[in-house]
Amino acid sequence: MHIVLVVVTIRPEMQAEFEQALLVNARESVAHDPGCRRFDVSQDANEPVRWILHEVYDDPASHAAHRQSPHFLAYDAIAQRAIVEKTVFRAVGRHVS
Repeated sequence: MHIVLVVVTIRPEMQAEFEQALLVNARESVAHDPGCRRFDVSQDANEPVRWILHEVYDDPASHAAHRQSPHFLAYDAIAQRAIVEKTVFRAVGRHVS
């Protein structure tokens, strides 16, 4: 498994627009992107401008293909204007028996 954890801080005035674009991207990714197993979205309870994205793909190629999808590109256009800070972690998932 290829896991991507993204933590972003956004401009407060873009909250509604960013949230809508992010949720559409996550929903469409799980429904239509081959190899996308999960795409969970969380908003920090204490800092509502901070968002956490937890994405699980079969492999790095599936993630790369996702980043070329129309729903990602639409999200990214808004994210480019909204995000003021971004940290990305990539991990390899391990199965636990």
